[in-house]
Amino acid sequence: MPLINLIESQILSAKRSDQKLQVSKFAFIGAIAIFGSAYAVLFAEGSSLGSKQVEIEAKLKKLKPLQEQIDAFKKDSATLEPRLKTLESARNLTNRWARLMEHLAINTPSNVWLTSFRSAAVDPEKPIHITFNGVGESQTDVSEMMLRTQNAQDLESVTLGGTQEKLFEKTTGVEFEMGGDIVDSVEKKKKPTKEEGDK
Repeated sequence: MPLINLIESQILSAKRSDQKLQVSKFAFIGAIAIFGSAYAVLFAEGSSLGSKQVEIEAKLKKLKPLQEQIDAFKKDSATLEPRLKTLESARNLTNRWARLMEHLAINTPSNVWLTSFRSAAVDPEKPIHITFNGVGESQTDVSEMMLRTQNAQDLESVTLGGTQEKLFEKTTGVEFEMGGDIVDSVEKKKKPTKEEGDK
């Protein structure tokens, strides 16, 4: 009968068990090392983020006075904006009148004399209407005045209101009345802002 070496099989079995145990130990130690490294990296990232947060908060604290100045400037700007718009509108209207007077001074025919003019702004939704009264030596002079007035860049819808022959001390002349509307003199309606529209 053959001899079975039971001790050798037990020894081999014990060696395999020891090898498995060592592989398990190394795997466990490797897993602990990986988790430890990951924890260290996460901890370092967390502390880095924490320091960045502190740095950002310090910058915000440093910039807070500047932000307050900007807010105060915006508030002052919003308060002064209506006044600024009024001044700009007045300046534009003054410039328009100056250009119109300059146009009339340069382009009035030599045989025409303006005796008066008046303006009226009855309805803010309609343009400012200006009326010129004057005297010319003839109908031709009045027509020439009308054509030249129509070329004024600040007048639109220029019309002749009427003419009438008139006897002066030693001569006759033609009295006339013409009118026109000042360009862009209609007040623009204010569009409600979101805050006003929500109320």
